[in-house]
Amino acid sequence: MRTLLLSLAAAAALAHSASAAAAGHPAILAALNAERAANGIPAHVRENPAWSARCAEHVAYMAATGRFSHSENPTSPEYAASGSWAGEHSVLAEGASWHDGDPFASSPIHLIQLMSPELRQVGIDDDASGYLCMTTWPGYDASGWNKATVYSDPGDGAVGVPYAETANELRFVPGDFVGLPRGTTTGFNIMVFAEGTADPWHLHIVSATLTGPDGPVAVRTVDRTTPTVGPYLPPGSGFVIPVAPLRPDTTYRALVRFAGGLRHSWQFTTAEA
Repeated sequence: MRTLLLSLAAAAALAHSASAAAAGHPAILAALNAERAANGIPAHVRENPAWSARCAEHVAYMAATGRFSHSENPTSPEYAASGSWAGEHSVLAEGASWHDGDPFASSPIHLIQLMSPELRQVGIDDDASGYLCMTTWPGYDASGWNKATVYSDPGDGAVGVPYAETANELRFVPGDFVGLPRGTTTGFNIMVFAEGTADPWHLHIVSATLTGPDGPVAVRTVDRTTPTVGPYLPPGSGFVIPVAPLRPDTTYRALVRFAGGLRHSWQFTTAEA
């Protein structure tokens, strides 16, 4: 499935040369793996240099043409088939950098692709213009789980979780499909991943609850079976979206049930105001 989504992150990118960008790939990988590890998600994602070279071609195309897009125009003198492949299999950002923190922090569909436990390898490139390319779909590998296992972001016991989020990405945000359209400030878009299941491509969240000190919190769910957006989510994944911002510095208990009887419960604590 092509990753036809664009991040609208607005932070200014730090200027750096192409050679410095290449040198920064280990730092980007380290930041990605640290974020995964902090949430109990396997953190052994490695770089695929051949895919990084393809990402570099696509980043060069966007910088030369000023066109922030997954696809490349075959008639353009800047076109490269391998660069176009990278664009069509990546999450992209403009005007943001991993040097400033995760550039996909408020782009849930981008972020869920990078947090998937199945992600084993990525191609990476960014440049002084603020363009960023990271491959996702080609790097998924569903092997290695002998039994059904559920992961989440935030993970069990996580602290400092954002208590509010205004999702911003193209072409759509998860809330668009459950009555929480772009521009709505919700709680953090909680990600869940069920690995080692019989049919992760059609896995459905049957129910989800989120409970705080004042009782149950209203939530909406989005998963692989949700029309339009479902195919953009990694296998076995979905969202639990609190309808309204959560309370700062508060512990919440989450429970999600999947079709087939698989269930998972955990708790996390939101950041201070």
